[in-house]
Amino acid sequence: MPAEKPEGNALILKQKEEVIAMFSIVVCAHGDLAESLKRSVEMIFGEAKAFYPVRFVQGENVEDIKKKLTDTIEGNHLKDVLIFTDIFCGSPYNASAAYAMTNSGIEVISGVNLPLCLEAVSNQQIKSLDEIIDWLRSVAPDTFKVLKDVLTNQEEEEQL
Repeated sequence: MPAEKPEGNALILKQKEEVIAMFSIVVCAHGDLAESLKRSVEMIFGEAKAFYPVRFVQGENVEDIKKKLTDTIEGNHLKDVLIFTDIFCGSPYNASAAYAMTNSGIEVISGVNLPLCLEAVSNQQIKSLDEIIDWLRSVAPDTFKVLKDVLTNQEEEEQL
């Protein structure tokens, strides 16, 4: 069911008055990464209703990406938007940063990965944009593990 125009900072489903999200997620990345992350999130959680992939393909430039961001965000009446990008200072990041600097309610995080997307999606109904930024800062170091470190920690714990 399509979302109504935003009411406050949350997208509302008309039928149930259910809050879909207190913030929307846009993933802007090179190639198919954004769409692949959305498909992976949906494989784990089911439909991601306030998650919008924006693809950057060869031959495009920062202005092309800014237009896609504008079309996605303004075309869907999004307020309070978390934009994930893949590479700090890459074209998707630069376009997202430029968009964020001229529009309020936009936060940009580089270094997107599936665990961060899952954290963001699982908190869309309970955290504000500012709260999710703080939360992601705190959990980001745990979104990757080095096997050798995990095994060493297990060995140390077993010896106690």
